[in-house]
Amino acid sequence: MNVTPEPISILRCHLTAGHRPSVRGILAGVVSACAAAALLHFVPAFEINVLARSAARLTAFFCGSPVLALTQGFAVPGANVPVIVTSDCSAADFFCMVAALVTWQLVQRPLKTWIAIPAGLAAALPLTIFVNGLRILTVAQAHRWFIPLFPEAYAPFLHLTTGVAVFLPSLIVMQLLFEYHAPRHAASPR
Repeated sequence: MNVTPEPISILRCHLTAGHRPSVRGILAGVVSACAAAALLHFVPAFEINVLARSAARLTAFFCGSPVLALTQGFAVPGANVPVIVTSDCSAADFFCMVAALVTWQLVQRPLKTWIAIPAGLAAALPLTIFVNGLRILTVAQAHRWFIPLFPEAYAPFLHLTTGVAVFLPSLIVMQLLFEYHAPRHAASPR
């Protein structure tokens, strides 16, 4: 007879087996997110010159297009619809979230906190740029395929919703990848 345990008992076993989120990990994630926010606040050029420009370059690479610098951002003329990447499209908030997630997960491994925080920030940068480039491409295609089918008043909402439809699953996939690789690191000899 095959008995499947209840989800609550699985969670209880998981938490009692030493897999509780550590306070140190949570605090390190918060510190990393605050450090990312401080970087964005005290170095405002980082948002446009690093995050937005890199995402525009990645989008242009996928479209086979050059990147044109404008006063308000960067244009990708080779896309099928007009694409202008501004500081609003830089994914600065996503950068802070990814920095917190990666740092929190790194602290769960046998890694010193003072190493995990800068490593989490460093890893968050390319992850943010890649996911943001993917989001810009997705939003551009949404503006080409289905957003014009709705009244003009819905366009900003549909633009935002399409972005969320890329960012949220990306965070979930990152978390699942960390969770998938966690048992291997925990079981390996040190």
